[in-house]
Amino acid sequence: MLFAIAIYGAALSTFNWRQALKKDRRKITVTASSAMPTYGNQLGAPYAKLEAVNTGHRVVTVKTLTFEIPSGVRLAPMLADRFPGMPDTRLPVSLSDGQSAQLLLPYSDIAEALMANGQTGKVKLTPVCVDSAENVYRGEAWDVDPHEFLRMGRA
Repeated sequence: MLFAIAIYGAALSTFNWRQALKKDRRKITVTASSAMPTYGNQLGAPYAKLEAVNTGHRVVTVKTLTFEIPSGVRLAPMLADRFPGMPDTRLPVSLSDGQSAQLLLPYSDIAEALMANGQTGKVKLTPVCVDSAENVYRGEAWDVDPHEFLRMGRA
């Protein structure tokens, strides 16, 4: 009986220890979506909106927010605040629980960067966030045709 109580105590202790580790771990959720400015009854060119949300309990400093292709190459936005009226988050930025950082990239810029990197067919673009501890967080990948993105971005 004493042995069973000791085993139960060890299992409970291990469970609590693992839960505490999970709680203290950094956690960022990265998403990509589309955004389009409107000018009265007209739509502007489409943008990709990257967002990193701190879904953990620790403060996390975000260094990088971008897209990555399957080979590991990352797009490097050269100009900030391209979306009218919505400034990009200045990086690096410290995010506490529930806070977010965003970056808006024109479809045409994404297409041109992909084509300059030799990507002419469909490619998977993965939203990526890197924190100050060099942890990499990835979101759900987009299937992108650079020619279609360029056409949509210039319409």
